[in-house]
Amino acid sequence: MKLEDFRTNDLGEAYIWFPHLGNETDPGSRVLLTYPNFAIKAFYLSCQNLELLEHSKEAINQGNTCSTAVALWFLTCESYINAILKAGCLQSSIPFSNYRDRDLKARISGVFDVLKLVKEDFYKSGIYPKLQEFMEFRNEIFHDRSLGDERNFSKTSFSPIPFLCNQVDVVQATIIVLELCTAFRRVLPNCDLMPDIFVETNGSFGFIKFDNMYSNLIRPFFGQALAKHTLSSDLLLEPIVFTLPCTKIIPKGSIKVISKALPDSKFNFKANSNTTTIGTNLMNCVRENISFNTSNQFQLPNYMSIT
Repeated sequence: MKLEDFRTNDLGEAYIWFPHLGNETDPGSRVLLTYPNFAIKAFYLSCQNLELLEHSKEAINQGNTCSTAVALWFLTCESYINAILKAGCLQSSIPFSNYRDRDLKARISGVFDVLKLVKEDFYKSGIYPKLQEFMEFRNEIFHDRSLGDERNFSKTSFSPIPFLCNQVDVVQATIIVLELCTAFRRVLPNCDLMPDIFVETNGSFGFIKFDNMYSNLIRPFFGQALAKHTLSSDLLLEPIVFTLPCTKIIPKGSIKVISKALPDSKFNFKANSNTTTIGTNLMNCVRENISFNTSNQFQLPNYMSIT
């Protein structure tokens, strides 16, 4: 079996299903929820970076995947809004293609228009200006347009030099995503759209809502890791709590959130359980080729060509 084949395994995927539009497997009757996948990855990458801070030894470890965690949190924002917008479009027979090529700002506005929700309170809540700075921060990282000049972020604690982000930026992104998810968590009837975070326990697993994981893990983890090293941060850790009302264009009881709990038989593939160290062995071979070229016993990068 090819590794590529596993990319079609949709075990565990969740959907918003409109039963009146077709059966559970009919693509025209459901909306795939991709944001939980991004949120779970972003959450655990964030925890890994906080753990590196906690375990700092001689120097403060600012994390090695902070920009990746921030990027995944932004993808969570994008896919979260898209899922809600797709559901509204499906209910109203509006082509999602009308919004596909528009930016996040336009798609958020589209959610209010399609679901016929009053938008003024959301824009007054303070969430949107922070989200705008998150968009700018993300664009600086993704498109690498900086000439070394500092950016001015007045509503958030994002790094003025985005590619030099650290755990502060990771937690700031986490908070903004939490605020956005809180705002829209109840806009669809009988649904709680707050991401569920996968948690292993007692040889099995369960799910805990993202807001609880922030309050009970991310926030105290960040604070205690700072305190361990007598560090501080200007980051405001208290999220804005604002929740929009439910749309009236979708009747109560007319949609369900479903998950695929059983794998297709073709994916019943048993992995080799032998313990191996392939990557470690290869890395050790690579290390043997390093020769120190400084008096301080380390090697400098070499970007100069030899002619």
